[in-house]
Amino acid sequence: MTGVTKLSYMEALQIIRAAARSLPAITVPLGQATGLVLAADVVALNANPMFDNSAMDGFALRAADAAGTRLTITGTIAAGDTTTPAPVRAGEAAAIMTGARVPEGADTVVPVEDTERDGATLILKALIEAGRHIRKAGSDFKEGDLLMPIGSRLAASTIPALAAAGIGKVQVIRRPVLGWISTGRELVDDPDAPLAPGQIRNSSGPYGAAITAAFGCDLAAQRTVGDDGDSFRAALEAMLEAGIDMVVSTGAVSVGQFDFVRSVLEAMGAEILLHRVKVRPGKPVLFARLPDGRPFFGLPGNPASTAMGFRMFVVPYLRAAMGLPAEVPIVARLAAEAAAPEGLTVFLKARLRLGADGVLAATPLAGQESYKIAPMTRMNAWLVHPEGCATLAPGTLVSCYPATPDWLTG
Repeated sequence: MTGVTKLSYMEALQIIRAAARSLPAITVPLGQATGLVLAADVVALNANPMFDNSAMDGFALRAADAAGTRLTITGTIAAGDTTTPAPVRAGEAAAIMTGARVPEGADTVVPVEDTERDGATLILKALIEAGRHIRKAGSDFKEGDLLMPIGSRLAASTIPALAAAGIGKVQVIRRPVLGWISTGRELVDDPDAPLAPGQIRNSSGPYGAAITAAFGCDLAAQRTVGDDGDSFRAALEAMLEAGIDMVVSTGAVSVGQFDFVRSVLEAMGAEILLHRVKVRPGKPVLFARLPDGRPFFGLPGNPASTAMGFRMFVVPYLRAAMGLPAEVPIVARLAAEAAAPEGLTVFLKARLRLGADGVLAATPLAGQESYKIAPMTRMNAWLVHPEGCATLAPGTLVSCYPATPDWLTG
């Protein structure tokens, strides 16, 4: 095989991000936008609060009426009243509920517990100050304020502000649509099927469905093919005809007799942008631009290599395609010594935990070999052991990347 090169991980990332094709923008209802990236600024269509309203159940009155004053209660104002409340004048008070509009003339709200009531007469028990317990119109945001700039990712916590601002729909970057091809005649997709000698369960396919969903992608097509280039090419061409944005394959990207992915891509006219990177696991990773410009990632077939390859190569591409900046790693203190070959960037299966001292600690897990997947049931991060450093001592600050967006759970 000609043209095989070994790049550093950072060199590979530069190539991947530079090759990213921007995904199109679509308009979706606000309730369907969580996890998506804004394709346009979001500006408030109205203020919040929209009018001065009470922060307490109590009485709206004038602060000039000192403690001990007896005031006439003129009525009750409830949240949601659509009529303008009557003004409050000197010597008057209006019973008011939380969220109700503060009447004209009132400049403070006195909580119920600071008053006594004798029929229609209110007795103030404490000194009062102007402005207390009133939510002023526009004190949260005003009409025309920029709430979220283009390129921001919408989270569930961002939805209340946008809804309150009158935003019913948002312009966002469409979710990436992926195809996933697992290669290997030894793979058996049916988990209930008996295995013949030499066969294994396909873990790549279920992983592809899970990880693409976790990172906000739609998996539109999934195939398992044997160790022949014709089947692989047929599956790839079918996915391209279906209009997917990107294809990810697993296996057949090294230099063995049955590693056909690169040769098939070259026969189709694809441009190989990188093949073989100085990383462990996943050294044979391949990234290509298909003849129509769509990206293709070929990940090694060992399960941990597939997982690392998607997280550390495919996800950076997806972020760039969605207009997001390069990801900033989490910094943690190494809890145990870690050793790795000096000439490679090594990604270690690790567990991040917040210690009793409040410091985030990263523990490399036993079983770092690329075929071992039991440790992946306990990991929540990939720990970066940088190229050129053989041993990292406990207490060293290390960079970590969450294995999935929900890494804080469990």
